[in-house]
Amino acid sequence: MEQNQMPQPGPGLCGSDREIFERVWGRVTRSGGAESPIEPVPAAEWPHAPQYIQGYMPQVTAPEPAPVPAMPAPVQPEPSPAPEPRRAEAADIRCLGPSSAVHGAELQAFIEDELGDHRTYTALSRRTAGQASRTFASMAADEKRHAKRLSAAYFLISGVRYWPADRAPVRLEGTYLSTLRSRFLGEQKGEAEYRAAAGRTEDPCLRELYLELAEDENAHGWMLRGMLEKM
Repeated sequence: MEQNQMPQPGPGLCGSDREIFERVWGRVTRSGGAESPIEPVPAAEWPHAPQYIQGYMPQVTAPEPAPVPAMPAPVQPEPSPAPEPRRAEAADIRCLGPSSAVHGAELQAFIEDELGDHRTYTALSRRTAGQASRTFASMAADEKRHAKRLSAAYFLISGVRYWPADRAPVRLEGTYLSTLRSRFLGEQKGEAEYRAAAGRTEDPCLRELYLELAEDENAHGWMLRGMLEKM
């Protein structure tokens, strides 16, 4: 076979394309390929290289993600020891405790007033008869009971028993009617004093006692008014 035999153009060449092919091939055979118009193209620039193919996406291997360090476990604080219960002091006792000692002189005065009213109503009971005598005797018993309740409160607060010595019976002066009027005003005064003392104290038990005694004084006033209205 002849070395420089011209290859046959493909069947697809015709007209001017066939003439161009024959002219180029002639130049190649005369120069031995030195003046070949055909230059080799690096493989990276081939038209059929992957990066020149439309729609081709090279496969890129993603790097392995770096390992995420584990978070250290939260440190649980050690539970603090429970505080020891505080022992109650004597000053913390609000109900008839040492903190109510500021009412000592007030309690003594109330005790003496109640015992004085007890003696007055006892004398009136002896001076009268029938229903009036019984009414005064009942009121006298109430006043002595008031004095005992107040004396018990004083003892719980101070630790000292306060009870004045018995005194001589009260001598009634003036008329019977004037005595009833005086006692009616005295009972209202006693009620007002107990209510005022209840408003001043922070001792809940002493406040309750004062308010109860105030109600009894109010009842005595109505009893005396009723006796006058029947005369």
